[in-house]
Amino acid sequence: MRVTMSTMYDQINTDLFRLTDRMQKTTASISSGKIYRTPSDEPVALVHALGVRSDMAATLQYQRNISYAKGWTHATEIALSQIQDRLLRAKELAIQGANDTLTASDRRVIAAEVESIQEEVTALGNTSFGGRYIFGGTRTKGYGPGEAPFVLDPDGSVTYHGNREGISVETAPGIREKMNLDGDEALVQGGVFTGLDLIRDALEADSQAGIQTAIGDIDRAISHVSDRIAVMGATANSLENKEAIAENLEISGRERLSDIEDVDLIEAVSDLKAQETGYQAALSAASRVMSMSLVDYL
Repeated sequence: MRVTMSTMYDQINTDLFRLTDRMQKTTASISSGKIYRTPSDEPVALVHALGVRSDMAATLQYQRNISYAKGWTHATEIALSQIQDRLLRAKELAIQGANDTLTASDRRVIAAEVESIQEEVTALGNTSFGGRYIFGGTRTKGYGPGEAPFVLDPDGSVTYHGNREGISVETAPGIREKMNLDGDEALVQGGVFTGLDLIRDALEADSQAGIQTAIGDIDRAISHVSDRIAVMGATANSLENKEAIAENLEISGRERLSDIEDVDLIEAVSDLKAQETGYQAALSAASRVMSMSLVDYL
């Protein structure tokens, strides 16, 4: 096969362009820190990287869910603890009211403070987090003016207007964590409002026997709220554990992503030097070939 000078020149230009392109890609990798600029550079690595990024995005959403749930459970624990404190105060007042030395007038004064405690506990039952009622079940908003999950009626009884449904968040693929206590479970079932109402009524009626009975009811309410605080504490601990797992998954994902798409700078710099040496050698050889003419052989 006969090789013409034109063919040689074309081949030299092709080789020099190829070497220049390789150096340009290596330089770009060093500058960006990534092994690819476009999908065609490293298509397999890009597919793997997209998969890892998708997993990391899901993990980030789980972390957001867990963080929100932690805030919710913390608000619930605080509200229940404050309710427990008010119940303990109500018990103290009931014990005080059961004293034989008190008059009916004295007991009515104590009853007024118990009534105030009823109002405080009702307000705590309507605690909100991020604009949502924490004890409303899934009915966390949407109440009209003057409405809320708990409403204290004029006769001292409390009506619950929320529902009995749970709220859960996804904390991992296929795993959900319940983060709330509805008002019925948290307060109504434990007799919180009933116990306070009985104490107030017994004090107003100047009934020592009624006061003694009400003390037993309020003790059960205190125990019930204490159990609910423990439930929320266990939920908080579970969320803490899941948060730690999610954080580890995030770190692992970042490391995997780095392994896939980050360039090895030492290796890249070494490759660039080798490519520059090869390019200079190719240029030198090309210049000798391209300067040849028929006169050189006459």
